[in-house]
Amino acid sequence: MVIIDWETRAKERRLENKALKKRIKEITHSRDSWKTKYMELKDVHDETIGKMALIKKNIQKIEEI
Repeated sequence: MVIIDWETRAKERRLENKALKKRIKEITHSRDSWKTKYMELKDVHDETIGKMALIKKNIQKIEEI
């Protein structure tokens, strides 16, 4: 009886570990996806900030004339 109980618990742990590994894979994929999306938006934002600074400089030059 003790062996059967041990075997049952081992099977349950194996299934639980399998489910957890699947969940880890899903979470990792989701995290990487959001990170990629953030980095793309950050690049666009930084580019826009750079363009705005250039436009402000040009406006100041025009106002000086």
